[in-house]
Amino acid sequence: LPGWLAFRRSVRHVRKTQETILFRTLRANRATDVGRRHGFDSIRSLEDFRRLPLTDYADYETDIAAIADGRAAVLTAERVELLQPTGGSTSWTKLIPYTATLRQEFRAAIDPWIAGLLLRHPRLLSGRHYWSISPNSPCDLGGHRAVRVGFADDSEYLGLVQRRMVRGLFAVPPEIRSVEDPEAFRYLTLLFLLRERNLRLVSVWHPSFMTLLLEAVPRRLGSLVDDIRTGSICPSLALEPGLRETLSRALSADPERADELGRTDGSTAEAAWPRLEVVSCWTDGWSRSAADRLQARLPQALLQGKGLVATEGVVSFPFGTTGRKVCAIRSHFLEFLDAGTGDIRFAWELERGRTYSVVLTTGGGLYRYRLHDQIRVTDFIGQAPCLEFVSRDNLVSDLVGEKLDLLHVETSLHRAAGDVGVSLDFGMLAPLPRDGIPGYVFYLQTGSATAEFDRLALRLEQELCRNYHYQHARRLGQLKPVRIFLVEGDACEAFRNRVVAKGAKTGDVKFLALSLDMDWPSVFTGHFVV
Repeated sequence: LPGWLAFRRSVRHVRKTQETILFRTLRANRATDVGRRHGFDSIRSLEDFRRLPLTDYADYETDIAAIADGRAAVLTAERVELLQPTGGSTSWTKLIPYTATLRQEFRAAIDPWIAGLLLRHPRLLSGRHYWSISPNSPCDLGGHRAVRVGFADDSEYLGLVQRRMVRGLFAVPPEIRSVEDPEAFRYLTLLFLLRERNLRLVSVWHPSFMTLLLEAVPRRLGSLVDDIRTGSICPSLALEPGLRETLSRALSADPERADELGRTDGSTAEAAWPRLEVVSCWTDGWSRSAADRLQARLPQALLQGKGLVATEGVVSFPFGTTGRKVCAIRSHFLEFLDAGTGDIRFAWELERGRTYSVVLTTGGGLYRYRLHDQIRVTDFIGQAPCLEFVSRDNLVSDLVGEKLDLLHVETSLHRAAGDVGVSLDFGMLAPLPRDGIPGYVFYLQTGSATAEFDRLALRLEQELCRNYHYQHARRLGQLKPVRIFLVEGDACEAFRNRVVAKGAKTGDVKFLALSLDMDWPSVFTGHFVV
């Protein structure tokens, strides 16, 4: 509640709020390696700060490697508590430094969001919640590291008091993130969710994650009901004995709830959770259609769109009664690159209806960092702009949060083809759903007469899984395996004709390894070989 009140005050003083954050960050870190390199102690104005270069993750890789080896005062004077993995481009898995200050900056957005949600829906506190924050996929980066990699628990995003509160509200115990087998993870998540009739809030990232869980209910309902009735865990699940024992202690026999669920066929979530009030998930951009499908399955609940939250920082969050996502002006110092003019604007300079690319300066040690997310200004709350996510400003395919970017895809195609001995006369990866679940197709034209397509698909899958989020989506079944479409005829000509038909000039056509279009089977002549 204090965070909610503080944010309400700050929307009337956006410039003052933002300048305070910026100069506090620069003062605190002027004696670091990066502070000395860029002369933080000589920055006296916003114009001085604007002379610093814009940065990408590649500009930090050497410094983050030094942090991982235990060096202090590299990007921040503050101790780096952990390195949180997320999808990247040049390294495919980026490591983002987390400090106490960065966690406080996240809370400056989380607190007013949660407080506003509870003020509008006070009955949320009289039931249980399901929060899915960090993935359960292991991240093996190799080598000894002096700094921990990854959060040990989802609630580490919150403060000490909040952590103690939410542990009593969680319907699913946090220990479940240690379950590595995807099928066991889904089953146990459903087991704990279904035994809780008083489920009030569900918070996930991509809506397809929850949809996949709901679709699994009918085929596992018998076993789930039996486990709820006896307070046990199906013995066939692949679980380590210690973990099975820990999770079993969180269960108790509930014959009444088992009978209640047994009278349904598992096809409607409304019957399972009649008191569900709010579902929080992504609703903008590519997530819109998946959000609509989830809303159809959970008609009893309000679907609240999340704001723009990245591992590096938070840009916006839902605030107020209208569901608008307001700029997180109390979190980090934010700049915005105008998509039309290329000019850099501050948060108090944005114009309604214009599109911008986000630039962050955070307490975690990222300075003028290009997030490569585009937003559109839709409205204002006081002086604070309301933002809607539009897309990535570089070529990235992000159907369910997998964040496949052009450089990674291009490298993966060449490595896989080279390892299997297949020539790439034409190669392109593009999304194409199968059985209602997203996935990718490798459109291939090759002169190799005896290509081993099954092996090629396997090697390509291995390369794509070097991206942390792609691997996670595959493990959870949010993405289908890669398929191969063997193109006949002149693939380059068919590609060129398609692009020109969409408005490009013939001389400007660029052949890229990644496309976001899904209609290529109707463009190319050929057939699926995998």
